[in-house]
This record gives sequence, structure tokens and C-alpha cells, in this order.
Amino acid sequence: MDYNYIKDINWENIWKMQAGHILHSGKEAAAFWDKRSESYEKNVSQSTYSDELIKRMALSAEDSVLDVGGGSGLMAVPIAQKVRCVTVLDISNGMLNLLKSKTESMRIFNIDIINKNWYETDIKSEIEPHDVVLASRFLPMGNRLQSSLEKMTSAAKKHCYVTWRANSFDFIEAESCRLLQKEYIPYPEYPVIYNCLYQIGIKADLEIFESTSSAYFSNLDEAVKYFSKNSIPDDNIDLNRYKSFVKSLLVEKKDGFYRDASTKWVLISWKVEK
Repeated sequence: MDYNYIKDINWENIWKMQAGHILHSGKEAAAFWDKRSESYEKNVSQSTYSDELIKRMALSAEDSVLDVGGGSGLMAVPIAQKVRCVTVLDISNGMLNLLKSKTESMRIFNIDIINKNWYETDIKSEIEPHDVVLASRFLPMGNRLQSSLEKMTSAAKKHCYVTWRANSFDFIEAESCRLLQKEYIPYPEYPVIYNCLYQIGIKADLEIFESTSSAYFSNLDEAVKYFSKNSIPDDNIDLNRYKSFVKSLLVEKKDGFYRDASTKWVLISWKVEK
């Protein structure tokens, strides 16, 4: 098919084709993250992601920030120390319970928590506009990309920020799926997000940045559970093969297993003009 202009391309359909395999229904997504919350933050002890992202955001002391899909507060907690207030909206009650524990232990009082599905939330009646809207490593799957980007824009008074993987293919995830006999399909490519914004009249800024993280596992079984996302093989031969793969990713020390990693992210941001 010939295209005369980039706006002739249906980027929504391209996103749908690339992302349709990923969880996108409310109940499925909530159940997945509720289960994942049990060990979500236990193993990754140090990461520069939050600091790298925050220093690229335009935040002021009087700002209000809406963190869409904010989960356990990876971004909300450090942002709350720099702005007037933060609202975290997430579908997973398990992830939000982690956030509640943090706010209580750290005595953080300017974070509001909303346990709702972003796609079913009415911005005008249920959430007031915020100065900044952030979707950190969270975007809708299926055919909801354009409407979600438009919804972010309508909820923001100043800026919108979206982060996504800079490299859609992940060797470790691909090999993990192969050993678990699961289909592996890379994440959608970030240019689709950028071009979808362009198609609806938004000329966004784009920047690639890198974060590092350090993971710790007290034993190999804990690491297997983490990398398999709780999909541990039932067959002993398959399990031993998977354990060998996971062990090859780690550095063994006297007190357990360690892994240092770096990840490249893309930050797509745009100013909101009302």
C-alpha cells in the first residue's frame, strides 16, 4: 500500500498488531499485577531509573502530578518530595498496598491513591486536571493507544510524559519464554507512540536515557521465580534447564546471587496548550 503522508498511516492499528498479545483487560491485568506484587520490589534493591527520569521532568514545588499506572510508587514517592501533591491511579490493589505501606512508614502525606482502571475513569468527573501527567513504563495494550494519549492530554494542564522501552526485543525475556515453552513477542516499538501523537497534532520531544539496576536473590529458586514471573516449569528436566539459564545470568556470592543490568528507555514528552 502506498502512503503519500505519514498521517495516512493508521498507527493505532500498528500498535494494536504489536501489542495485542499483552494483557489489556481490566480483570486480567489486575490479577497479574496483584500476584506480581508479592515479590515485585523484593529483589531489585537499587535502580537509577527514578532519578534519571525525574531530572528530565519539568517539576515545580506547586505542581500536582497524576501518575497513571503508578503501582507501588516507584515514581510517586520521590516525586512527592518535590511537588505539592501526587495522585496515583492503578488497577492493582496489591501494588497499591505496597504504596500505602511506603507512605505510612515514610510519613508521606501528599500522595492520593485511586484503585481504578485508567480506561474506565472519567477525567472530568472523577479526577480533576493535574499540572503534570505521567505514564511511566505504562501504556494501554490492544487498540487503546490514541484514546489514552488524548486522555492524558486532557488531564494535564502543563506537561505529559511517557516512558517506554527503547529496545523492544529483549534477549533474556525471549530465551526465558523459549525455555518455558511460551510464545515471545517483543514489546511495541516506541516510534509508534511518537507517530500516533503526531497524527493527532502533537509534536512531542523525544530523548533516550539509560538506567542501571542491581538485583539480589537469597537463593536460586527465588531468582527462578522472579525471571519466570511465577511460571515455574513442572517437569524436572525443564526446571533444571531453566535453573541453569537463570544461574548463567547471575553472579554467585557467599550470601546469595546478584545481577547488575542496564536498560535504555525512551522519554516522550509534550507541552499541553489549553
